[in-house]
Amino acid sequence: MQEIKFSVKMKVKTMYRFLMHHGYAGMSGIINLIISGGALVLLIAGMGESVTSKVALAIVAALFTVINPLYLYYKAAKQVKLTPMFAKPLDYVVNGTGLTVSQGEETLTVGWDELRKVVETGNDFYIYLSLTRAYIFPKENLAGQEEAFRSAVKEYTKPEICKCKFKA
Repeated sequence: MQEIKFSVKMKVKTMYRFLMHHGYAGMSGIINLIISGGALVLLIAGMGESVTSKVALAIVAALFTVINPLYLYYKAAKQVKLTPMFAKPLDYVVNGTGLTVSQGEETLTVGWDELRKVVETGNDFYIYLSLTRAYIFPKENLAGQEEAFRSAVKEYTKPEICKCKFKA
């Protein structure tokens, strides 16, 4: 396998996409949207007799459709700004051994067998090392090496952990 080399300078929009995916892609995200939608339907149907119940329904309707996404953007901006690791670009090398990440003098290699899940979205790849810890690889940073990365993931990981969009 040919080595794939690229750098990632974390941006707020990239972290925001990850937080939105992490918060809304699973069953809990779907349930949250159903709750907000249900509250909106009840509000429109006039189920709230008092001002207090109307305000409560409006808050619940906005909670997962407006308030939480705004909070996640704030959280992404804060995380990118305050995390020292994101101050400089991270350099990655992907090869048969695994993923090597380096920044300055620091280097860490993660073997393919240590990955828990690989998810591909329209803009990014999320490489999960645990339920909450992941490397975020924006496709724009892969500079035309997207297909080679996808192939490496397919070759070196178990099929059940790989959620990539393979071409037939």
